[in-house]
Amino acid sequence: MTYFFSFFMCLTAYSLLSIGFVLMKKGIDWIGWKGKKNRKFYSNLFLWLTGFFVMNIYGVPSAIALKTLTPHVVSAFAGWGIVVLVFFSYFLLKEKIFRTDYIFSVLIVSGIFLLNFFEKPDFFKKNINLFGIIFLSMVPIILFFTGFYKKLSLRIKAVIFASVSGMAAGLMVLFLRLLMLEFGYKVSLYFSSEYLYFYITFALLSFIALQFALKAGDMIVIGPTQYSVNIIYPVFASLMVFGQLINIIQVLSLGLIVYSVINILKKH
Repeated sequence: MTYFFSFFMCLTAYSLLSIGFVLMKKGIDWIGWKGKKNRKFYSNLFLWLTGFFVMNIYGVPSAIALKTLTPHVVSAFAGWGIVVLVFFSYFLLKEKIFRTDYIFSVLIVSGIFLLNFFEKPDFFKKNINLFGIIFLSMVPIILFFTGFYKKLSLRIKAVIFASVSGMAAGLMVLFLRLLMLEFGYKVSLYFSSEYLYFYITFALLSFIALQFALKAGDMIVIGPTQYSVNIIYPVFASLMVFGQLINIIQVLSLGLIVYSVINILKKH
């Protein structure tokens, strides 16, 4: 029963994240608004704030799920988020959708399933590699500043910022899991742990990078990039921080996910 409840919490978490994602994109024009603040401005502001609120609620069911499930498993449910994202973007934002989007979305979900099916349970070790945490934390920060290079096209910038957002979101899952393992639901004890401050830092980075991505590109390009990186990055985190090795099937699964994402981006 606990596993299935956590499963439901994961579905809920990434559904909320995707819906909030699209609502923020719908109302993003309030940022940098020029002229009189009319009804359209406040409508956009309301949609953006609603999206922001819905996005941040996702952390609650995600934390509940992480009490039982590993970061790999929880992050893999971002595949469900892609499905919600594509259809919600189509109906609310009127963004174009292709037949291949369905095909590659199925391949992404299949890759995620295989990745997690062959995941070894209880992979966490007592010895945590601090160097791995520092290295993985620096990558999205450096990439974030790279996105401001003036000669880059808007599409490339959107992909860069979406990737940064995904990396930061993946690290959030990692640090939240560590907090849950160490303190459980004793939230008051979180403030004594550096993991909380890493979590807050990358929550802010993910949010800020997402705003730059939304201003630079289409939701249906940003979403698959952000979600896929969010899924893949915890794998490297597990390897570098906990010393967990992945098998050949998991490598192929990651390749399938990346291949599918690239094809979605090329189509759009």
